[in-house]
Amino acid sequence: MSSGSRYRWPVLWAAFLTYLLDSYDLIVLAIAMPVLLKVLNMTLPEGGLLGSATMLGAMAGSVLFGLIAENYGRRFALVLALIWLGIGMGAVYFIHSWGHWMVLRMVTGIAIGGIWGPCAALIAEHWSPEYRGRASSFVYSSFAVGAVLASLVGRLVLRVDWQILFLIGTVSIPAVLLVLHLIPDDSAGRAVIDDRRGKHRVGIGAIFQGGLAKITLMATLVSIINLAGYWGAAYWIPTFLTKERGLSLTMMASFSMVMYVGMFFGFQFFGMISDRLGRRRAMIAAFVTTAAAVAVYIVVTDPVFLFWWGMFVGFSLCGAGGILGAYYAELFPEHLRAYAGGFCWNMGRIGAVVAPYTIGYIGKMYGLQTGLALTCVVYLLGAAMLLFLPETLQRGKK
Repeated sequence: MSSGSRYRWPVLWAAFLTYLLDSYDLIVLAIAMPVLLKVLNMTLPEGGLLGSATMLGAMAGSVLFGLIAENYGRRFALVLALIWLGIGMGAVYFIHSWGHWMVLRMVTGIAIGGIWGPCAALIAEHWSPEYRGRASSFVYSSFAVGAVLASLVGRLVLRVDWQILFLIGTVSIPAVLLVLHLIPDDSAGRAVIDDRRGKHRVGIGAIFQGGLAKITLMATLVSIINLAGYWGAAYWIPTFLTKERGLSLTMMASFSMVMYVGMFFGFQFFGMISDRLGRRRAMIAAFVTTAAAVAVYIVVTDPVFLFWWGMFVGFSLCGAGGILGAYYAELFPEHLRAYAGGFCWNMGRIGAVVAPYTIGYIGKMYGLQTGLALTCVVYLLGAAMLLFLPETLQRGKK
């Protein structure tokens, strides 16, 4: 049985590289934040708003680039997003005020939000259902690679010139040449899809029409819960370990690396499980495993054990996130895959904005132990919500 089109491997690596650059550009803001606070004379809330502006831009980008992908081609959407991304990263040399940074991060965020959906659609197009979960999870595991890369680059250049950290992100512009080489022109595929849908353009309301509204809303809620759980846990666990479990700052400096290593392998494991047992079962397993893994922080006090436990937490933390690429592509009609997948995923960033503040507030009032307990509840809620969405693996098989 064929595992996909003859372009499946070039498309896989092109999507991996593209999402790696997307992830790098998303994460560098957090790494540069300590320096930016001084350079721009910002308060902590103002620094946080830069991250919020990026997330809002990503939500808008999911709509804009989703429509571009469906109406003008997925490859074209990726190329445009990469060029847009590179320009946004290089522009840091020309802005010097908090207000201008707010605008720039929102504009750059539009490109950041424009990449997830087209990548998911391309993987679904070129990989057969039997391997699609693994392929999708591999592509999105580049998030872990991008995070490690951004951390390593930050250690090397922040003391020299913090702007270099962003300048490196402009490599997305020459990366366009590689994407054009690896991903085939999808104009022929567009023509087939146009014939199937009656040659009508995809409009902004397409994912809410024809009985799709319920699926779109439920899928978006799953993304909100997924990203709320991730950012709630990943944002506050380091602080919890140092303040409430006594882990030294020296060890804490390496904690993220340990977690991201586990995360990379977790993407692959849960992607494989999704191809064998089904998308929903694999994601439910990832959510429940993460809830149990985070709960260990609440009941175990040994700091050294908890440091290494971070690898297992990372292993499960993004397990569902990789599968969602395949799952969303299979939930929606072929001509809406890029738009619908990108919309559901990026609107989930609402959870990424709300969760860190909410858990921080609860941690202030009742202790971070209680805040992390809420994260466990969030993941269990996500597992329950998946029961209201259909399984798609069998549907995709021929």
